Amino acid sequence: MNENVINYEQSLQAELTALRNDFLGELKSSPNEFTHNLANTLEVNPPNKWLDIVVEKINPEQFPQYDRLMKVEAALCQMEIGQFGYCCDCEQTIEPELLEQDPATQRCISCKAKAARSMDMQQK
Repeated sequence: MNENVINYEQSLQAELTALRNDFLGELKSSPNEFTHNLANTLEVNPPNKWLDIVVEKINPEQFPQYDRLMKVEAALCQMEIGQFGYCCDCEQTIEPELLEQDPATQRCISCKAKAARSMDMQQK
């Protein structure tokens, strides 16, 4: 692994720990009994199982950290299997400046622009 990837991995691991703590705290502080019980369930399960547990139980828009949590876990998984730094759409190398801005980015500049245009068209 090159030095940049090692730095990205360390940064993503630290962010993942903070995101998990924040997400759990947000769930625990909810006045909603279901959400509070979900937090208790997560506490007794290993963090690497959390996304599987909550995937159909919450509305991600209620918990902004959930989306970021998924992206960070995906980037770390890609590192494990040797696919980090490749666009999820076209499979070309993601530009280094995008990875510098956000090591969890999943798309190259071109595919990111296409996805944004597609999202804009869907919203109209």
